[in-house]
Amino acid sequence: MKKILILTVTAGNGHNACAMAMKEKLEQIGDVEVKIVDILKEYSTPFNIWVADKGYNIAIGKMRHLYHLFYEYYYNQNPNKRYQCKAQGVAMSIISGLLKEIYDFKPDVIYSVHFYGGIAITNLRLVYDLPCKVVVANLDYVNSPFWEGNIGIDYFVIPNEDFIKPSLKIGFSEEQLKPLGLPVNEKFYLEQDKNDAREKLSLQKDVFTIMIMFGGGHWKGGFKIFKDVIKSLGNRKAQVIMINGRNKQDYETISKMKFADNIKVVNVGFTNQVDLYMAASDVILNKLGGTSATEMINKKLPIIVTEMVSGQERHNLEYLKSKGAALSFKNSKELKQILFKLMDDKDFYNQMVKNVLKLRINGIDNTAKFILSMPNACYDKKNLDNINYKEVFKNVQKARLKANKLEKKKK
Repeated sequence: MKKILILTVTAGNGHNACAMAMKEKLEQIGDVEVKIVDILKEYSTPFNIWVADKGYNIAIGKMRHLYHLFYEYYYNQNPNKRYQCKAQGVAMSIISGLLKEIYDFKPDVIYSVHFYGGIAITNLRLVYDLPCKVVVANLDYVNSPFWEGNIGIDYFVIPNEDFIKPSLKIGFSEEQLKPLGLPVNEKFYLEQDKNDAREKLSLQKDVFTIMIMFGGGHWKGGFKIFKDVIKSLGNRKAQVIMINGRNKQDYETISKMKFADNIKVVNVGFTNQVDLYMAASDVILNKLGGTSATEMINKKLPIIVTEMVSGQERHNLEYLKSKGAALSFKNSKELKQILFKLMDDKDFYNQMVKNVLKLRINGIDNTAKFILSMPNACYDKKNLDNINYKEVFKNVQKARLKANKLEKKKK
């Protein structure tokens, strides 16, 4: 039996969803014991926990421009300052608890879905023996700030070959890079017939279907986009699926609205059948986190995105636009033009679908099989018995500062 420790961070639900999906996939195809740990909730401070989840959501929702400025500032930082980057403080706060977790559980493989896990492991390996293999997955179509702090891991899972050169640039070696695809829930990769999906949802089979999904949180732009879509359609026949997630206010508001006979609206609150709604759709409007982008790609959907995205979502958008898999709009006029182009120009629509298909990878299957191919680890009991966990922070801090000085001398 192989033991696997999965490290996650609650920053929205994407990382946790990917962690759980990997656990389920590993248990499906291997003889494994899998443990998931939220490294901030278990080992860090209430303030760091709040910043990672609530603070992040507030920043992208209510302080979008400011968040983008900070993101770009750190994105353009010298990657050789990895041992003093801004994320080091949070990563250092978890190292004592994480080391004890590793030595108690004795995993053969550690799999992290967040850069905090990779930074902590990189720092710990400056002092302590970790015989297990460490795999960290990037969940965006960009190497966001602070990934440079992960170079002490064994393998970095990236979306595809396009990200090899950028990863080498921030300090990874070719041997570390594994272009296996973003490892999201496999249900989005599985084939679902569009007509069957529409029949299950009581939708007409031959009507253009637009899906809108924003899920609530602090970002309040979803309802306006929904209204713009309805207005843009005018007297055109269409079906509009609105996924409100946990945004009860928008769900209730839409429930009270009246629509023209040519437009069928399917108003949905929180649902576990997002994959079914995607399968029934011709196109999707969404924000653009890496996991949601991959889910849409795996469901073969052309993507429409508002220009009002920032940080990693802005970079995800730029990458997908460069591949012809996404379109963006600044206002309702541009949104209308895009919708009409996709509805009226079949060649244009079909080409977008082909572009999406080129990016489609079963990342979770690839990554799970790669994890299971790792050798079992051998832990030295004598070393484990002699660990003073109260000294871990001090020892690692000292080693980290030394590594930083050596890095400076190299340059």
